[in-house]
Amino acid sequence: MRHIETMPGEPNASMISSIINLVCPQCGGHMMDFQCWGRCGRSWLSEWEWALNTMRRPSARAKSAGPKR
Repeated sequence: MRHIETMPGEPNASMISSIINLVCPQCGGHMMDFQCWGRCGRSWLSEWEWALNTMRRPSARAKSAGPKR
């Protein structure tokens, strides 16, 4: 079993890559819909949402929202 560590406020690139490639970052099993079908059976949805929110910067959201009136 692999141990996953992340720095506070920074997404773990290895975890993100594994999830994108449908491989469980913890046990290496096959994943579907963020759920591991391998030995650990872990759901990675909350980690995925955390990584997406961490990668979004407030300045990026302001630019995508357009100018305020």
